[in-house]
Amino acid sequence: MGDLGASAGCGLAVAASLLAGAVAAATLRLPARLAALLTAFGGGTLLSAVALELVPDADARAGTALTAAGLVAGTLAYVGADAWLTRNSALRAHRRAAHAAAAGQPMPPQPPGGRAEAVRGELVATGMVIDGIPESVALGLTVAEGNLGVGLLAGVLIANLIEAYGAAQPMVAAGRTKGFVVRLIAGIAVTLMAFTVLGGTVLAGAAPDPIGTAQAVAAGAVLAAVSIEIVPHAFAEVSRLTAAATVAGFVAGYLLS
Repeated sequence: MGDLGASAGCGLAVAASLLAGAVAAATLRLPARLAALLTAFGGGTLLSAVALELVPDADARAGTALTAAGLVAGTLAYVGADAWLTRNSALRAHRRAAHAAAAGQPMPPQPPGGRAEAVRGELVATGMVIDGIPESVALGLTVAEGNLGVGLLAGVLIANLIEAYGAAQPMVAAGRTKGFVVRLIAGIAVTLMAFTVLGGTVLAGAAPDPIGTAQAVAAGAVLAAVSIEIVPHAFAEVSRLTAAATVAGFVAGYLLS
């Protein structure tokens, strides 16, 4: 069943990063530029992890054809999930606004109560789970192969911290209690922890092809997630410094890989 202890440790780190973001949203407000730069840095670190850890490992285990097919499959799976979350104009606006909030852009508050707030809370929770699954599974897979992806771990923690902050802050502004928001994100944190443990245990000891293909699928989904939830919104806030922060994140991931 693989290294349960290492998988659980990574899962706890994933959960802690989400909770830290939620607590930060309940107690402080980050300057928009700082949030954008942190978002871009985390995105650069994730890109580095995909390029230097996940894809090379997948290619070494499963070969070029399965790696390419896995990348396409992971991308299509994430894009399909995002399409479901943005299946009408109202949901699309909520989803994009939540991503923008993580990059430091203002998200207009809504009056407390009512269906609009409920939709926002449900969408934020569902979106965070879908955004976090590929990263959490990918992290667990590096444990399954006996080589923890430190660069990937750093990128996941930064991305989770900022996304949780960006998701929690507008819910607090909309009238939800701080306790409710922290509990909601705690539930998401437990879910993503479970996916990290799943990735680190279920495939451990499997043949190289399934592990490599699973890594490629996770890498494709992470690439799609960075492209949809990080890049457009971080660059909308401040382009030149954001570009520098993205490259700095990539270099940091390279040094950690």
